[in-house]
Amino acid sequence: MSTRMFTRDQLAAIGVPNGWDAEDGQQAEHLHERQVDTRRWVSVHELVFRAPDDGLAYSVHFERGLTEHQDGLDAWGYRDEIKAIEVEQRPVVVQQWTPVSAPADRSLDSVLPAWEAIYEPGNVSDYLIGYANSEAAAKGAAEAWMRSEAEVTGRLEWVQQKPTSGYDTEFELVERHDDGIDTGPGINVRRRTATDAEAVQR
Repeated sequence: MSTRMFTRDQLAAIGVPNGWDAEDGQQAEHLHERQVDTRRWVSVHELVFRAPDDGLAYSVHFERGLTEHQDGLDAWGYRDEIKAIEVEQRPVVVQQWTPVSAPADRSLDSVLPAWEAIYEPGNVSDYLIGYANSEAAAKGAAEAWMRSEAEVTGRLEWVQQKPTSGYDTEFELVERHDDGIDTGPGINVRRRTATDAEAVQR
């Protein structure tokens, strides 16, 4: 960090912090000023100025009185020398909390693919096989899972079913055997439908 020490007289001669104190033709260019702190009787300010002798920009901190009783306040806290930090202007990205233009999407559709494959073995808990982005992918995952869990002896076929609540399409996997007896292993794929009302409830 590059710094420069100024005397009180040097700063007064170039009009820092008060421009009206500057000597003729010697005034520093005031680039930026902001309040950075408040104490009981004073406010603390940062002033960025361009020094007329070297053309560099510097930042200093000084105090201003908050009431007329502090009119005689010393801006530099009675210091003989004031440290100034050399600065330059750079773009800075700032994170801010701003109002949202639309409510957040709380539906499952914003985070999960619409198709899901489920194993429903009778009267016990359902098991999620997985999620997929398409009907074919969901069916393929379900068939692969079934083959990994048990021997498949018949021909696999998907039969469309009446969808349960919250879904608009549903298929059940059926295993067709040569003896004419079909078995249902309890595997279904279905596509989730999220209405506005359901999204709000979630």
